[in-house]
Amino acid sequence: MKRVLLSLVLAMATAGALPAAAHARPPAVIFDTDMDFDDAATLAYLAQEHQAGRIDLRAITVTNDGAGLPGRAIRHARCLAERLGLDDVAIADASGTAPNTFPADLRQLFDRVLTAATPGCAGDETPARLPAHQLIRKVLREDPSTQIIATGPLGNPAAALPYSASRLTSMGGAVKVGGNLCCGTPPEFDGTQEFNYWLDPVAARAALTRSRGIVRMVPLDAANQVPITDAFLDRLGADHHTPAADTVLEIVTHPEVRPLIEQGLLYWWDPLAAMSAVRPGHVEFTTGRVDVVLDGPSAGRTVLSPSGRLLWYGTTADTAAFEQRFLDTLNGRT
Repeated sequence: MKRVLLSLVLAMATAGALPAAAHARPPAVIFDTDMDFDDAATLAYLAQEHQAGRIDLRAITVTNDGAGLPGRAIRHARCLAERLGLDDVAIADASGTAPNTFPADLRQLFDRVLTAATPGCAGDETPARLPAHQLIRKVLREDPSTQIIATGPLGNPAAALPYSASRLTSMGGAVKVGGNLCCGTPPEFDGTQEFNYWLDPVAARAALTRSRGIVRMVPLDAANQVPITDAFLDRLGADHHTPAADTVLEIVTHPEVRPLIEQGLLYWWDPLAAMSAVRPGHVEFTTGRVDVVLDGPSAGRTVLSPSGRLLWYGTTADTAAFEQRFLDTLNGRT
C-alpha cells in the first residue's frame, strides 16, 4: 500500500502540482539563486507569474557560493526586484563552505551584465540581517506548503535542513549525459559534472536526500534541449513590452554575452527549471534513485544508485513549447 501511495504522489508531482481546491490561493514559492545571467532571467519570469497570481513569491534567497560575487549578488537581486515590481518580497543572502569556485572571469563578466541590466539602481550590497537559510526556515514555518525553486548550488536549502517544503525543484545534475564544466575550471575534474552540483557536492546530496517533500531535479538531460538561439533572440527583440521582457532582452543581447551564445555555451537552464515547477508539461520526468558523488575527479556527478534518493528527474524538454511560454509570460500574456 505504501508503494502505491508513493506512486500516486509522485505521479501528481510530475504533473506539476498536488491537487488543489477550486479558487485555492496560489502556491507559495521561495526562489533560491546564485544570480547568474539566467537566474536573472528566471527572476523576471517568476515576477510575471507572481504578478499574474499563479504563484506567491515569498522570498528570494541568494547564495554567494555560485556565479554571483559576494555583495554584488544580493545587490543584483535587490535591483532586479525593484525593476520587476517585487518590492514586497523578502531577500536574503549567505555564504557557505562550497569547496569549488565558479570561474573568476565569468563571475566578473556576469556581474557587469547584471549591472548593465539594472540602470539607475544604486544597489545595496549590505548582507541581509536574516541569513538566507534562516529566511527559508521562517517562510516554511509560516507555510509548510511552500515550494523551493533552486537554480544555483544548494548550500542555502541544505543549511536550512531539516525543513518541510512541499517540493524542491532543483536545476542541477547530469544523469545520462555529460557535464558542462568549462571556462577555466580545474583540470583534475573529469567533466561528468554539472556546474551547480560540482560547486558544492555535499550540499547537493544533503538537499536532495534529506528534503522531506517531493524532490524534482531538472538536469542537463532536459536543459540541453533549450539552448539560447539567435532565432529566439530575434523573436524577443521584436516582442518585448514589459520590464521583465526588457530585462531579459538586455541581458542576452549584452555585447559580452552574445559571443558565448554564438559559441553554443549558454542555455535557458534556470528558466526551464522554474517553468517546470509552475507550468506542467514543458519537461518530461521519470523516477530514479539519484545520488551525488562527493569527492574525487567525478565530484558533483549525479548517478543512479540503489542508495540514492527516489526522486523525479527531467529527461527531455519541449523546446518550442518552452520558448513560446517563456516569451508569452515575460510579456504578460497568459
